[in-house]
Parts: sequence; C-alpha cells; structure tokens
Amino acid sequence: MWFTLAAVVTGAVLGVLIGRRPRHLPDRRFRLWPLVAAGIVLQVASHASLALVIASYVFLLAFVALNIRRPGMGVVLVGLALNLVPIAVNSGMPVRAAALVQVGAVDTGADAASLHLGGKRHIERPSDRLTVLGDIIAVPAAHEVVSFGDIVLAVGLATVAFDVVRRPRRRHSRLEPASVS
Repeated sequence: MWFTLAAVVTGAVLGVLIGRRPRHLPDRRFRLWPLVAAGIVLQVASHASLALVIASYVFLLAFVALNIRRPGMGVVLVGLALNLVPIAVNSGMPVRAAALVQVGAVDTGADAASLHLGGKRHIERPSDRLTVLGDIIAVPAAHEVVSFGDIVLAVGLATVAFDVVRRPRRRHSRLEPASVS
C-alpha cells in the first residue's frame, strides 16, 4: 500500500518539479471514477472474502479500461492483471516467507509459516502456481513485500499522476481554424 502511494506522490512531485502544476487537477475528467472508489473500498473490506478481492479487481480494471487513453493507464491495466492472475489461480496472493524476513516482518521463515496475512494474501505454499507473480520482492525501505505486478502498477500510477498535474490540452474544433501567430 505504501509502495503504491509513494509511486503516485513521486509521479506528481516529478511533474511539479518540471513545471507542471497541481492546480490543473480539477480540470481532469476520468470516466466513471466511482469504480475506482468501489474497487478500493472492496480491497479494504476483502480480508474475509476472495470474492470481494476479485470483485475489487473487476471494478479497478473496468475503470482503467474506460480511461485507457490517458497516459499510464495501459501500464496500470497490465499491473492490475499481473496481480489478479496469481490471486485467482491460487485463491489468494502467495507471499514468499524469505521476503517477509528481509523486510523485518518476521524473524525467521518458520515465524512466517504461522503468520496469517488476511483475505487476499497467504504464505507461499508448494501447491501454489505462478509464484513468480506473487509477492516475492522485498522492499525494506517501505517494509513491504511486493509483486512484479505491483511494480508495473506503481510505474503506471506514477505516470498517471505525472500527467494529471500538466496543463490540459486545448481542443480545437474541426470547424474553427487554428490560430496563427
């Protein structure tokens, strides 16, 4: 979660540093933005139900698909899909115990085995498939274990945030001649 938030903030800050301004944020229009709000609410509420996790991804993917023309949204779509696949295939996101040790969440892999991670995540099991797409990347600075999909998603969200702080392009009507200087 912090990893994703850091990506959004980084994208927006980089945009501001190169001269873009957040005052343009209210000019941004996203199609059916309540879908993203519903997806986030379901993610938070999903600790007990895999069905809620899957539903949250459906809402988030629908939002992204409806806004796919915005810079970064295609990358966000890929990141979300890369996360949804191992969750759907394994009835939750496999989390590598060694990565939890690396970020200091537990002292040993044996400690991780007894850890209950909640709804959409579980300690990686021998029966899990596509574990390379699971939460296997330790990010000690954020005290998080993330997946390849999370990294792709972060790049996409940073790009979206970077783009959102730029001045909106003016649209010229096809009937109006463009101004000549």
